Amino acid sequence: MSNEFVEKLGSFAGKWTTFAAPGTFLLYLLGYLTLRFQLSTYGVATNLDLFDEKYLFAGCRFLVFLVSSVPSILILALVLVAIGYVPYKLVPASFSDRLRHWAADWTAKPVALPLLGTILSTVFIQFVLRKCFALGNVLMQKDLPDEWISSVLLSSNGKLYLYFSGLLAGTMLSAGMCWFVLHRGTATTATAKLFLAMMVSLVAIEFLLLPVNYGVLISTQQLPRVSDLGGDEKLVDGDRGWLVSDNKDALTYFISGSGDRRTLLTIPRKDTKVKITAYDDIYCVLFSPDHTNRRPCPR
Repeated sequence: MSNEFVEKLGSFAGKWTTFAAPGTFLLYLLGYLTLRFQLSTYGVATNLDLFDEKYLFAGCRFLVFLVSSVPSILILALVLVAIGYVPYKLVPASFSDRLRHWAADWTAKPVALPLLGTILSTVFIQFVLRKCFALGNVLMQKDLPDEWISSVLLSSNGKLYLYFSGLLAGTMLSAGMCWFVLHRGTATTATAKLFLAMMVSLVAIEFLLLPVNYGVLISTQQLPRVSDLGGDEKLVDGDRGWLVSDNKDALTYFISGSGDRRTLLTIPRKDTKVKITAYDDIYCVLFSPDHTNRRPCPR
């Protein structure tokens, strides 16, 4: 038994490089999407290098956050199952049998599940996942866009994380339906295969939109506040500055001054030192009723 385990472990170790290459590329892609849309939300006009190790770190942070959202989904699923189990056991057995037979007959139809999955994925993408695109150049705006997604951006951390768990749950539901159809092989007609191909494409789009939503809604919340800008640039009395972007060539700061004056300033990096004094909830600072206070407001 131990020899078999050692052989399997050795076989996996020998194929490690085969899995490492696509895994690293995936982390880079996820990190790039996260950072790209994070900067777009801030309104920073900067070019991102094609290869940068910060993409890998951002991808890892997104992946950890994604995995940490799974327990919330499982808890919610267990609650829903428990709620539905009671009425299911109370209905007559004949009705339960008819319901099971109807579900089995309906899912056996070649086009039923692919069509349903395509419709649900399209609606989910159009009316939920894509809504984060409304939040752009937020640091320079006096008011947030008149969209329901703006209320999500200003939610408490618990509600914000629960919302992202809902995004992940919807994506997993679409992926589960897709896997079920592929596993059973019921898509036998030309129409069913067409809808199945569409569903697979839409599921891939849903997964790609997850790091986009993470970059817009989650990773933009906290900004490091700085005591000075370094070099010849100075913060005048009444100004507050935050570091928005840091790369090998330049540093980009967001400056908020008296009269709600807002500025994005990019200065050459050179040997400039960054002095961070605190991490602020930037949206609470900018868009809450007491945003002029020196301390970030509570949600």
